[in-house]
Amino acid sequence: MGLNHYRPDVMQISVIITLAVTLSLPSGAAVLWRIGSDDGDQDGLGDTNFNDSAEFNGAGFNVSGVQENGNRNVLPGSAFNTGGTNNNRDTDDDYYFAGSYFTVVDGGNYNPVGTIFPNESYYERAITNSDRNMRWHFNVPESIAESDTFTFSIDFYQVDQQNAVSNSSGFELNLFVDGVQIGDMQRLNKRRGQDPEGWQFTLDDLGGPAQQGPGFDHYIELRTMPFGSARWASLDYVQLEVSSEIPEVSSTLFLIGAAGLGFIRRRR
Repeated sequence: MGLNHYRPDVMQISVIITLAVTLSLPSGAAVLWRIGSDDGDQDGLGDTNFNDSAEFNGAGFNVSGVQENGNRNVLPGSAFNTGGTNNNRDTDDDYYFAGSYFTVVDGGNYNPVGTIFPNESYYERAITNSDRNMRWHFNVPESIAESDTFTFSIDFYQVDQQNAVSNSSGFELNLFVDGVQIGDMQRLNKRRGQDPEGWQFTLDDLGGPAQQGPGFDHYIELRTMPFGSARWASLDYVQLEVSSEIPEVSSTLFLIGAAGLGFIRRRR
């Protein structure tokens, strides 16, 4: 697949340099980003109270969910949604974490949004039978190694359905990374205790080392299909975690290393 490149201006280059320094993760297991928390609830008011917690590259911030607009939009979407309620709400399928987005990596033909800072404040709070997709855009930190594993997790705390007594309603969930499907379809059916178990993938699914760091418009997309009488499912949280295999060392070696170096930076 070819890459579409767009040249940043001087101000954007300054932000890109800052992002290149801050886009790093510690070794072991770490949350790359998260929207919402595993609490069976959400701030779905779309206002400026921002009562939902979120995390990006180890730093916490707050967001607010917005009622979906009922439409599916094409890439790249907007990184500047203003939230709101009733008929005045402004939201779409695309959520952007702080980053630099100048290069299309999925082989598509759209104009990336450029440099985004800080993280978006609003996210779409649910999937519905007409507005069925969600996307999350991010840059891949250069500290991630080729042997690392990404784990994508998502949870919905309720599924609304027209037939109140049916136990055969929900959504089929398919995950795509940069436009390519990852793993198998998973079912969401609260009445039968079916929740998505998550999907795993590697750096190769994100273009490998050549597409790490600022500039590349990587995204994860959830595409869904309702079944039965399902009408919507409310998002509890969504998370991308990165983990690496770290060899065990003896306590003696650990103490020697700690005394001599203070800290060890992981190298790819």
